[in-house]
Formats: sequence, structure tokens, C-alpha cells
Amino acid sequence: MELKGLNIVIISNEGWGDVWYSKHNYAYELSKFNQVLFIDPPPPWSFHRPMACRISVNQVMDNLRVLRYNNVLPSFSQASYGLNNAWVSKAISKYLQADQWPVDLILTFDPARLHNPALLGARGSLFIAVDKYILSLRGEPDLYRNVDGIVAISRSFNEFYQPYGKPILNIGHGISNEEFTAPALNHPYGDFALYIGGLDKRVDLSLTMRLVEDHPEVPFVFIGAFKLKGNALAEELFLHGKYKNVHLPGVKPFKELKTWIAASRFCLAPMDISIPGNDISHHKVLQYLAFGKPIFSTVFSEYKDMKHLLYMNNNPAELTGLLSSFLGTTEPEALVQARIAMARKHSYRSILAQIGEFLGMAAPTLSSGK
Repeated sequence: MELKGLNIVIISNEGWGDVWYSKHNYAYELSKFNQVLFIDPPPPWSFHRPMACRISVNQVMDNLRVLRYNNVLPSFSQASYGLNNAWVSKAISKYLQADQWPVDLILTFDPARLHNPALLGARGSLFIAVDKYILSLRGEPDLYRNVDGIVAISRSFNEFYQPYGKPILNIGHGISNEEFTAPALNHPYGDFALYIGGLDKRVDLSLTMRLVEDHPEVPFVFIGAFKLKGNALAEELFLHGKYKNVHLPGVKPFKELKTWIAASRFCLAPMDISIPGNDISHHKVLQYLAFGKPIFSTVFSEYKDMKHLLYMNNNPAELTGLLSSFLGTTEPEALVQARIAMARKHSYRSILAQIGEFLGMAAPTLSSGK
């Protein structure tokens, strides 16, 4: 079936804003041919909030709205968690019914809440697994049992989800067709290296520091929120001015990131491989490849079939050696074009077509029409 002309709800564990992840990109791409409602995660529960679910909806783009709500009960126990889920789901469903907006499809990225799509009146539902979960969240088993199918970015996830008896589709991260061209960027950094993403515990700080120290002639630009306050190594690297070749321009709107990528000399994805799932894939890799950029990173299992296009190595000395060799040479244009061609194979247009075909099997009541 085609994902066109539908009312689609996307349940996200990260709110709508300038920083976009997979769920934001799915919402944006789907809104080109559908009506999309993006549901933000709720604020922390508080005794000071009323015992009622208050709902607000804002239009953020053509065909794309953001719904915000508050939880009625805390998740102190399985009973209160389940009761809150039912109350909130029914409140949202009632709101959408009054708005004459029936739900055709739910795509949820959040295994911790709104775990029964039927309560929202959905005719079809999928869980999209972009992170490696370990049943540490209260609502996980319920959601996996209640959705029609599961879409996973890695085959390594399949064994985890198979006990729930749902059909599984494996697809990688996607990239918009809009991410392959960019206007010129005026910046003060010269011929710079670029990292895009949150500066958080997922980043291998020791490896990053090694690259920065071994190449003081290279400006290293890090775009993203600093989330490591109190971490001595992170503060030494990023905040105290010790490294004059380290620059933090801060968070940039997602659709501006391509201008930075296009202007960079090479890109980085140095992730801490001791963290579960951190060695599987990295969303920004496709955006880097879209401009043919060299990428220096730790090893990602999902990219081993394109290892000839990336500089991947888990050994800090060998990775910084690869960078030294790169800085002293010029890459062939054929390699640049091969990276761009690889990124095009992962367009959202292709991914959404695969999901539509999968839904035809996983949710036949949806594919049969309204």
C-alpha cells in the first residue's frame, strides 16, 4: 500500500524542536503526502498538576501538527502506569474524535508510553526500533504485543523482538532527498572537521581528545547540545579553552546542518562502543555521505558493507594514523561520488515504500482502505 492520504500519528520520545532525530524526519517526510500528528513526550509528573489530561495542539508545518499532553498518574507501579496509559489514550482519542481526525496509522518510536494503539482508534500500528532496548521500561512488553509489526534498523535486533510473534521489517536509517545540496556557508573556522550530535555519554571522549591533540592544525567544530556538565574530561576538552582548535557553535536547526556538512573537510563519529547499541549505526553518517565527505569513526556493524567508503577503526592510534594519512593526500573524485551514490540508496522515499509494502501484510485492515 502507498503511504498517502492518511492520518498518521507519530509517538516520539524526543520533543519537536530544532534538533531532529529519525522520528522528526519521518514526520516531515510523511507530511508531504499525509496529515501527521506528532505527539511529544509529556513533562515529568508532578503532584501540583491537576488530575486531568490537558491537551494542546500546534501547527508547525503544512500537514504537520504537534500534540502535547500531561500524565494524570505517576508510574509508581504497574497498576498506576496502566491506568494512566488508558486515561491519557482515551483523552487523546476523544480529542481527535471531536476534531474529526480518525487515526489511520500509528508509528511509535517510544516503548515507554501509549502502549495500546487500539485505545487511540488506530487501524494500523508499527513500532520503529532505532535504539537497542533491553526491557528496562515498564511499557515495553505491552507495546510489542499490541502493535501490528516492528520495523528495526538492524537485523541484530530481530532475536529480541521475535518472541512477540510480530512480523519484522529491517531497514536502515534514512535520508531526505533535500539533504544532498546546500547553499554556501560563511563561517570563521577555515578547513574544519565536523561532528554533529549531542555531546553526551555516547561520545568516546578519550578518542575525540586524541584526534584533537594529534592534529592541532585542524579546527574541530562540534555542533550540538553539551550534556556532560560535571564530567571533568568533557569540560577539559570542550569548555575551558585548553584546545584552541576546538569550537562549539551550539545547536543548529536540522535543516541548516547540511550547510555545515557541505563546508567541512571531513566528518567525525567517534562513539563509545562499550555502550550497548552504540556500535550498530549512526544517523549522521548518511548526511555526511550525501556530500561525499570522508568520515572518521569507530566501527559500526551496519556499515561494514560500505567500509571502503569510511575510515572506521576502534583503535585510537590507528584511527588518528588514518587521519594523518588522509590530511597528507587528496582523495579520488570517484570515491566522493561513490559515497553520494550510497547515501541515495537510503532515501526516505525508498524506506517509506518498503514500510507501505510491509503494512499491506502486517495490517490488512489498513491496506484495505478506509
